[in-house]
Amino acid sequence: MLKKFILNAILINICLFSYITLLVGFITIKNIPTFLIILISIIFLISLIIIVYCYLNKHNLIYNMGIVLTIIITITCLFNINNLNNTYSYLENIYSKKYKYDTYEVYVHKSTTTYNNLTKLEGKKIGMLSKNSLNVKKYLNNVSNIEYMTYDTSDELLNALKNYEVQSIIISDEDYQNLNNDDKYKSKLTSIYEGKIKTLNNF
Repeated sequence: MLKKFILNAILINICLFSYITLLVGFITIKNIPTFLIILISIIFLISLIIIVYCYLNKHNLIYNMGIVLTIIITITCLFNINNLNNTYSYLENIYSKKYKYDTYEVYVHKSTTTYNNLTKLEGKKIGMLSKNSLNVKKYLNNVSNIEYMTYDTSDELLNALKNYEVQSIIISDEDYQNLNNDDKYKSKLTSIYEGKIKTLNNF
């Protein structure tokens, strides 16, 4: 009985820790709607109640079902933690707060209807600012295969797109809003992709 109790406690704690780590990722990166996070949390809590019920049941079949359910939930959490961290590298930021996550968008000319998503840009050139190019490249490598061009200022970046040196640009919402170029040209652009990318936090 004591061995079972210890095993159950270990499994539940690992499961709970895995989910909390995943939840921190969702909240930190802010790439999932709040209502969906709440829904997932409710489902997790219901599952946890079912697991506890199974562990307290005297029937071996029901007890074993509880163990299987715990393992499935834990593996699912760990799998999603791995995917999330590969894309956003959020685990190193949980305690240090060294990074923040800004919204970046990929822009192309509205007239170029061919490039309506990232997959259509494979093998093409995308411009970005050099100040956060390493993190942007790491992020893009997880979603598409694109050739990179870096620029020192936002205006140089936009001019590269204007002169067709690149077929698209990726820029943070903040930098895009601060562009000095006239809004007439910006109105000719359209966003085909949006994502959260890690950026150095300036305290």
